[in-house]
Amino acid sequence: MTVSVAPPPLPPSADRVDGAELPPGQAAPGSPLERLLRRQRAESLRVFIKGVNWVGDAIIATPALAHLRRQFPDVQITLMVRPWVAAIYENSSDIDELWVHDDSKDLNAFVKAVRMVRKGRFQIGIALPNSLRSGLLLRLASVPYRFGYHTSLARRMLLNYGQTPASDLLAGHQVFYYLGIIEGMVGQAARRQQLRLTVGELEREEIRRLLAQRGLDRGRPIVGLAPGSINSQAKRWPAERYAELADLLGRKTAAEIVLLGSGKEKEVCDRVATLCHQPVHNLAGELNLGQVIALMERLQALICNDSGAMHIAAALRVPTLAIFGPTEWTTTYPFSNAANIIRKEGVACAPCMLRECPIDHRCMTGIAVGDVLDGFRKVLQQAKQYGR
Repeated sequence: MTVSVAPPPLPPSADRVDGAELPPGQAAPGSPLERLLRRQRAESLRVFIKGVNWVGDAIIATPALAHLRRQFPDVQITLMVRPWVAAIYENSSDIDELWVHDDSKDLNAFVKAVRMVRKGRFQIGIALPNSLRSGLLLRLASVPYRFGYHTSLARRMLLNYGQTPASDLLAGHQVFYYLGIIEGMVGQAARRQQLRLTVGELEREEIRRLLAQRGLDRGRPIVGLAPGSINSQAKRWPAERYAELADLLGRKTAAEIVLLGSGKEKEVCDRVATLCHQPVHNLAGELNLGQVIALMERLQALICNDSGAMHIAAALRVPTLAIFGPTEWTTTYPFSNAANIIRKEGVACAPCMLRECPIDHRCMTGIAVGDVLDGFRKVLQQAKQYGR
């Protein structure tokens, strides 16, 4: 049996705790940050954050950055990320400085990162990734207050103000996992958990010109299909079915169909385009991440796999239908009231979390084109209920 599963409603402002909020610039009594604030004013604090490394994770972490900014609007916040996720934060008002540096390239790159952080003289360091590298970076850079999760004995030794993630954080959506680091640091739960993504004006203009060149500026709705996924072949619904879906949408709706993907996903998008009988616009590999974000906000809807594109659409409140198979939907579903997922129920081996299916890919092949088309209609109706 195939089922469409709607994640729980996520209003723009949702209470998670009772009681009054702390005034801006204050931390809860007894919290690690409150002890630091006894000796130093909030506006003089410098905070360094080591960001996460995948597009989807980078977006999922934005509510954590927003919570820190809301609670401490005057602190200086510096975020270091790797180049392929930088566009997520380039227009963010939740950070003051963005460092784009790949500390994973080699030992010299890591040493350079250590020197950069040490030179910044930060009082607080936050390791959002669970890696040993991120904790070691803060320790070698001599950041006095080092926050993150104690996910190993080594991390426990490196992060002197770390915390052990509670079981509900591990079982719930990753938005709350990253939020938990900041909440533990300030002793205040976030009352708003909303993905944040700001489109650059330059990229908006570039996409406006692109759409005009492609004849996509004539008022017809644009539906995006993202048939790829960078870090897992198993997460991909078959290209043949995406092509069949594109043909059905082309015949049954007035929409223009656009294929989206990075350079690493170009091959699967090219295959979908080749199999289509109706016109499609294949933009895979032609846009940088900032341009993809700007294009995404122009979509009527997106149909995709569990991928970075799904999270971009969710952050922009674009109606989204995500096709799930081998991954755990309860921790990574699109965090938006305008989104829904579809998955095959009753597959004993799913979620397996494998990147390559060792058998017949039944968790994905069991989802028919008609099921996805029905789910697409439902998500459009669902989005209207929330004013999208």
